[in-house]
Amino acid sequence: MEARKSYKSFEFKISICWQRAFRGLMTRAGHQEVAIGSPPEFKGDPDVWCPEELLIGSVTTCLMLTFLSYSERRRLTVLGYESEAVGIVENLDGKYRITRITLQPQITLESEADKALAENTLEDAKEGCFISNSITARVELAPQFVVE
Repeated sequence: MEARKSYKSFEFKISICWQRAFRGLMTRAGHQEVAIGSPPEFKGDPDVWCPEELLIGSVTTCLMLTFLSYSERRRLTVLGYESEAVGIVENLDGKYRITRITLQPQITLESEADKALAENTLEDAKEGCFISNSITARVELAPQFVVE
């Protein structure tokens, strides 16, 4: 009989505090404060991070970190990773939600021979990204691979 693998669970705790209008602060012990609030589309200010941006940022960050972790295990040399991410917010059945996030990583590789492994690793990272797996929005990839 095969032994079942035991997985850890993790807890992340943050605090928020309302300041004024549609603005506040997000804090966590040992971290810098982050100004948060509504985007201008929902009566907010353009100079703070809004929940929509934070969610989209979480998805693109998780993909990058998962890709780098998988690359390390597969001995894929990654020379650079930059990405843009675009999220679409739509009103469906009277409720706003993020319906699609397109991630546009530009990954710099050591050689052309690494491209196929990098493509497979990125697809696997997309499947393994736990933030993407935690949301209902469709996550799409539009990668570029560059050989230095």
